[in-house]
Amino acid sequence: MIAELALQDLEPGSLARLFGAGHAAVLVRCPEVIAELWHGLLEQSAEQMPWEASLVDIARNYHGSGDITASLGDLFYFQPGRHGYIARKMALSRDGGTDHVTARPAYFVQGNRRYATQQAVLDQCWAVGSRLMAALAPPGTPPLDFRIVVQRLKYQESMGDFDRLGALARNSLGRWGRAGCALDERRGEAAGMLSGRGASDLYGIIAYVPGVGRIVAAINRWLLRGDRRHDLAPGQRLIEGAHVDYRYFSALCGQRHHMLTQIFMNGQWVDLPIDRRTLAVFPGSMASHAYGVPQVLHRVLHVERADASAPGNPRTDNVTLLIGSA
Repeated sequence: MIAELALQDLEPGSLARLFGAGHAAVLVRCPEVIAELWHGLLEQSAEQMPWEASLVDIARNYHGSGDITASLGDLFYFQPGRHGYIARKMALSRDGGTDHVTARPAYFVQGNRRYATQQAVLDQCWAVGSRLMAALAPPGTPPLDFRIVVQRLKYQESMGDFDRLGALARNSLGRWGRAGCALDERRGEAAGMLSGRGASDLYGIIAYVPGVGRIVAAINRWLLRGDRRHDLAPGQRLIEGAHVDYRYFSALCGQRHHMLTQIFMNGQWVDLPIDRRTLAVFPGSMASHAYGVPQVLHRVLHVERADASAPGNPRTDNVTLLIGSA
């Protein structure tokens, strides 16, 4: 089930009650707030977005490590079936005892210049995120320390571009790195009892062993028939495989033509409405651990739409704005 309410009706504990009652996601109506955030985060001509930048500027703005959940700044992730986006990610925090919100990274390099997000925009992101965080916590639960995450993700218009960007990322690696990418692709195909963490690793390795690999591949194809998590409709291609976000919650809005986010509930995949009128909110693993809220499995697909109108703005088409808490 997917519930819907207005932002003004969002009270402490209200999301906790809805998720606890079995709703997998909640659509929070706030078109005016989203319009302001969209303008401040995606329509400022002075800011060069990473999908408009050179690889050098993306690298200069990268702050992180091999852990995708901890990385900040400009991110470039293209692994078939696992990740497929260019993004800009900030983590917001508030100084103890004050209302001053700070962002990390504090600015982004643009050639020989720097760009810093306006303080009013950061404050509004914090206000929205902290209100959602209060609504996620059950009534009477002591407040937890948290950061608000703001991420702008750009997906590509065509599968050809996804494939080329994936090849660019893969072929820039050494021999063992490319072997690791191939192993990850096989792991992502594992179904049923083979899809667990250790079992999928073993399946990915054995799949390349002559003779035995064909046997385990046949077993996996048989298991796929009963594993609805791998279902795809005609015209759909997997961009990000089924996963659970690490954070407390993810709240999504955006402008999409060829992208689709689905959540897994009641044994099947359900389309999650992503637009610029509502924030689509669903819990991650941190909410499950802290509050006992069921975490939500979701995935991202590219969809061929023959009747889709021509893209209107390459800067914002197929862009998702994410506000979360971690």
